[in-house]
Amino acid sequence: MRALALASGLGRLAIGAGLAVAPRAALAALGFRDHGPSTVAVARIAGGRDIALGAATLLALGDGERLRAASIANAAVDAGDTLTFAAALAARDDEVRDAALRGVAAAVPAALAGAWVALRLR
Repeated sequence: MRALALASGLGRLAIGAGLAVAPRAALAALGFRDHGPSTVAVARIAGGRDIALGAATLLALGDGERLRAASIANAAVDAGDTLTFAAALAARDDEVRDAALRGVAAAVPAALAGAWVALRLR
């Protein structure tokens, strides 16, 4: 359980740093080819969010109550991402649908992992 939380925290920091520092490269890796100024700005915002969630998770590793709260926050954010990506599956654009499939494939297990850690810590 602690190893999963550690991996989640480190993964969020890495993804967040990529989105914040090199948004165009990170977006391309995630399957998005449209890198207009608005997309880059939103990617940086998402990067900041993941950095904050990753840091909160890592800082809570030694405290079960705080780790449970961080895991609930992570699961909630990942569930929201799942819904957002799922809605994008209806797009008529193949690029958007492909990126949405990748997003769902990553967000669902992340949401389940965060929920599992939170449940184990209650």
